[in-house]
Amino acid sequence: MATLKDVAREADVSVTTVSYTLQGNKKISEETAKKVKEVARRLNYRPSGLARSLQSKKTWNIGVFLHGYAGPIYGDILQAIHDGVSGSGYEIMVCSTSVSDRLLVERHMDGAIILNSFISEKILRRLQSEMYPIVVMDRILDMPHVSSVVPDNETGGYLALKHIIASGHSKPGFIIGSKESNENNARVKGVKRALGEFGIDYEKVPVTMGGFQENTGKVAMSALLEQHPYIDSVFCLNDEMALGAISAIHEAGLSIPKDIAVVGFDDIPMASYSKPSLTTVRVDRRLWGYLAATHLLKMILHEETKQIVKIPLELIKRHSTGKVSLGLD
Repeated sequence: MATLKDVAREADVSVTTVSYTLQGNKKISEETAKKVKEVARRLNYRPSGLARSLQSKKTWNIGVFLHGYAGPIYGDILQAIHDGVSGSGYEIMVCSTSVSDRLLVERHMDGAIILNSFISEKILRRLQSEMYPIVVMDRILDMPHVSSVVPDNETGGYLALKHIIASGHSKPGFIIGSKESNENNARVKGVKRALGEFGIDYEKVPVTMGGFQENTGKVAMSALLEQHPYIDSVFCLNDEMALGAISAIHEAGLSIPKDIAVVGFDDIPMASYSKPSLTTVRVDRRLWGYLAATHLLKMILHEETKQIVKIPLELIKRHSTGKVSLGLD
């Protein structure tokens, strides 16, 4: 592997000149800088990460802290974060284990992206600083060096419930994920707002816990059907629970959407292939992850940024709530 000395010898300049050139020092002439960079590229020179960190007092790492790796959501988000960071000189460190708190506290990175509701607000408040900015993707926080890049979950919940009622279903049930989830609570807030417009009290509507997973969603749906057989629709606060609910409804011998309409949230790939295809609220995960990454880079560079960025959502109407026009009439 080529060294700094190899590049200096080949370019016929000093080691200091090579070092300054590769750091972007403007005192080096354009002609010399061009020659040094061409030699470095030809020799496939890669600067030492440790040396670069010592020179710049940066780690050149960005931490990404997730609740877990499982499920269809995280792959798209991680790819988008990678795309957003690409070309910046930064690498991403992904963590979803019990050592998350330790890595955050020890600051092995120049900034962090958080999509993990188990990392407490107290920890984030203590750690955030001008030199250690944080982007959260699952909540809105009022802290000077924390920005929130989040889907507009409240509006998404509102759109979903409005569509259920507009489709002729006036006795909805709900399968929520977890009361500890900020995303869940924002979606419920939107549901309550829509119910209020139709004069329906959320406290009198059947609600059960589904844990954000397909198998637990199926169990929750079976419980709803047993305890509240009159419901004519169900809004599941993510698609995985909705897929489980569809399975439970089929096993109960009921028809979708004739007997019960089903709406999900996220628009995961399987949503369009389920039987029937699932009406859902689409979250643009690529845009979400990309904006989280580019927003954090701006914060690291001390550029002006918004404290709250909301990702717009879209209601995707499919067959689980009624016939879908193909625009062929």
